[in-house]
Amino acid sequence: MAAGFITYCNDLVARAKHAGWSVVSEKTIPYGRQWQMTDRAGFKAVLNAYSGKKGFSFHVGGKDAAQLNEALGVAAAESNGTATAGDPFGLGLPRVGGDESGKGDFFGPLVVAAFHLDANTEKKLAKSGITDSKKLSDAQIEKLAGLLDKTGRGHVMRLMPREYNPAYRKVGNLNVLLAQMHGKCVQAILKKHGAPGAVLIDEFARDGKVLREAIAAPQGVRVVTRTKAEADLAVAAASILARAEFVRSLKELEHEFGQSFPPGAGSPVLKAGREFVKSFGREQLAQVAKLHFKTVDSL
Repeated sequence: MAAGFITYCNDLVARAKHAGWSVVSEKTIPYGRQWQMTDRAGFKAVLNAYSGKKGFSFHVGGKDAAQLNEALGVAAAESNGTATAGDPFGLGLPRVGGDESGKGDFFGPLVVAAFHLDANTEKKLAKSGITDSKKLSDAQIEKLAGLLDKTGRGHVMRLMPREYNPAYRKVGNLNVLLAQMHGKCVQAILKKHGAPGAVLIDEFARDGKVLREAIAAPQGVRVVTRTKAEADLAVAAASILARAEFVRSLKELEHEFGQSFPPGAGSPVLKAGREFVKSFGREQLAQVAKLHFKTVDSL
């Protein structure tokens, strides 16, 4: 396969893994590659990538094709990214958006990011192609994260595994730990830019009480959680900053230990985990992985 097509395939599969899908098997097909895929909810679909005279393309089939298509962001893939714009939840400006990355990944850190969006920044980002990070390749995420960094309106917090595991043991609940991290990110944003009209966080727990307490927003600032909050530009920006930091952090670990650490929690992760244990010993897993994952029991 040509190098360009290999990169296209790697980015495509990485987007699916970022959205919680895992590769069950893969094989060569006429003019391309095919992956049998499943996600944590039990959905199953087939992903085909093709290299033809008109360039690269992909097609999703199987009984749960709609779910995988949604995860891949088909419209964004076809047009190199469709920008998220507007105020879909009617929160007005300025507002702060927050999102996380790494929650479902065995290897690497847990990352939380917040982004302050005002009218001037909204105009600057209007045609940038910013959208939910799950719809973007790692290369696109890196480029857009650089653009967002230049605005000076984001704040990122990460817990590498060596920090994450003690923090998780102390709290005993991932959603509580996430709420605490969101609270610190938002507080840092408020200290720098002042109180917004609202704070919008991509929903990660049904009960938002712990999150609201952690954010401790000043009186008059609404704290709102929504599913698929990445439809909002501020949250989409935060999702890109969080994912960019997660990808950078995985590369740090790969450089430190000299082996690859795939995202997600599927079969490639199990293989990498077993290689790590063989090379460094089981006691060193705490340096690279989240130990409360059931994946540990299979290594």
